[in-house]
Amino acid sequence: MHEKIEFLKVLAQNNEFISDITEIKVKKAKELIKNNANSIFDLFRIFASLNLLNAAIKQPKYKALIEYNDIKGNVSRIMHYLISLRYNKYDLTFYINPESKCAYIEIFSLQFSFHNIMFNDKIKSFVESDKNLVMPWKEIRLQRIAGEIFDLSLSLIS
Repeated sequence: MHEKIEFLKVLAQNNEFISDITEIKVKKAKELIKNNANSIFDLFRIFASLNLLNAAIKQPKYKALIEYNDIKGNVSRIMHYLISLRYNKYDLTFYINPESKCAYIEIFSLQFSFHNIMFNDKIKSFVESDKNLVMPWKEIRLQRIAGEIFDLSLSLIS
């Protein structure tokens, strides 16, 4: 899997590359974002789905299928879940940049980012705590490879 991820990171740097986003993938991703996570693979699948929807909503042909509230609300739901857990339950790192309300989640060396997430009391408390260690963005645009990350997430067994 490491080789696939490294290949995808290189692919993300290619401005000419067009990700394979289809209506079937969008509909599948919409279902997957409703799931709860029981493993790191489940979390990867959920964030890959959210990333795919975030990329797809910018394309006119998918705008009618997706709402930003579905994306942002589910990012907030999963962040609330992660904050509620022991922080080392899963092999991932996450933080929220308070200025941009941007959540960053790193799984399998891929750093997902979601801007303008919704804050509830638990997320607000986390943001203001010393557990929220804001780090620099790694500057790999995962939306460019959203379809390929989504496919990889589906191939992984929980």
